[in-house]
Amino acid sequence: MKARIFYLLVPVIILGLAIFVSFNQSERYYNRTFQHELPKETRTIQIDTTEFETHLPVVSVQTNNQTIPGATVLTPEKHYQLSEDGSTEITVDVTLFDEKQKEAKALFRVRGNSSRLFEKTSYALSFVNDDATDREVQVFGMEKDNNWALHGPALDRTLLRNYLAMNLSGELMPYAPDVRFVELVIDGSYEGVYLLMETVSKGEGRVDIPTPEPNSPMTSYIVEIDRAEKLEFPLNDFLVDTFRVYPSATELTYPTDQQYSEARFEFVNEDFSKLSKDLYQIPYASDHNEYKNLVDETAFYDYFIINELFRNVDAGNYSTYFYRNLRGKLTPVVWDFNNSLNNYQEVLFDETGFSLVEAPFFEQLLIEERFVEGLIDRYRVLRASKLSDDRLKSLIDDSVAYLGEAVTRNNSRWNLYFDLSRYNTDAFLQPIERNPTSYELAISQMEDYLFRRSQWLDDHIDVLYQYSHPSRHSFSSVK
Repeated sequence: MKARIFYLLVPVIILGLAIFVSFNQSERYYNRTFQHELPKETRTIQIDTTEFETHLPVVSVQTNNQTIPGATVLTPEKHYQLSEDGSTEITVDVTLFDEKQKEAKALFRVRGNSSRLFEKTSYALSFVNDDATDREVQVFGMEKDNNWALHGPALDRTLLRNYLAMNLSGELMPYAPDVRFVELVIDGSYEGVYLLMETVSKGEGRVDIPTPEPNSPMTSYIVEIDRAEKLEFPLNDFLVDTFRVYPSATELTYPTDQQYSEARFEFVNEDFSKLSKDLYQIPYASDHNEYKNLVDETAFYDYFIINELFRNVDAGNYSTYFYRNLRGKLTPVVWDFNNSLNNYQEVLFDETGFSLVEAPFFEQLLIEERFVEGLIDRYRVLRASKLSDDRLKSLIDDSVAYLGEAVTRNNSRWNLYFDLSRYNTDAFLQPIERNPTSYELAISQMEDYLFRRSQWLDDHIDVLYQYSHPSRHSFSSVK
């Protein structure tokens, strides 16, 4: 379902007449479907010898005895496992169970970065026709498309981080990937609770940018900042040239495949590079709000706020997406909150401090006092409404209640993740005492951290003004 924008309307009394006026961008919101608010209908699922009752949608994958490629192989030179015929993905049969049963073929592989080492694995799923061409499928009420991610919450013992953050972002931003809890069965084996996620890709109901005109090098585009070694179409842009994204790099993620051409690649490289350079060369304390011509400022506010609230320390440096309609402005898209809320595997991050103040683009935007003023105003509006502690608490409680017995089934399948006698640095937080020993403790730890974090932000959000103060950037003001 397409997101629809709406603004808060309030009555203003003028000479006894109530006139409704809309506020500015600080009150911009979008419709969003939260799965846990949908009706629950329990049904019995029978797949081979596996049978269980569930109210969640179910995804069943039959590999036909093929090896699923993509798992990390730890040798002196790390590489990814291939299928028996040397392919990076295999064709599988998929059955989707909700109110109806739907059959489809799909390309299937392991996905992720460090998560490829987890026993509970995440997967990439791309629906195809019998002739291997892309097939768009509507899945569990989400917009039809062919590309999906099956996120296996392993390190996130609550199962909730991506579900909560993606849905909250979807209320605030022009686009955030839609998500649905599902239960996954592979070759008749129950694999637990997963989160089926839209990918950050071009499409109706996703990043809704136009397809380039035939034979034209000009194109709207999507780019991603991520680890340089994993990129397939790396750009050589301003951010890379000036080490703004080091040790990451920038990758073209659309147009690719049928819409890709060297001319379009060069166009995106030059356009994104020029936009980045223009943003970084805006004079401090200039007379005009030049940055407003380059970026969707409210989307940048919301990206900053949701990632800081969830203390998502990877944001801005890894799994960081931006898109630009040729006739529009640069806009960020959220992705991957698995490590958020003090769930980073190797390092403990307490509830204090800002993570994005040195991230690409944000480091420059925060020099502009008008941007900081708007960001703080938007933060306070959201904390009084969509992101209030009461609402966050309610969303957590209601989501846990919605999952219900699915949590029990998941934790029965993956009880190793609460068993500290099976501790290892590939699948647990470090050091060992950070790891919860029950689902209830995992929820409690996440909640406690979230509300300590929100309180710290409430108390310190005005600190952001220092990033635009002349004393911090006086060298930039010298004419």
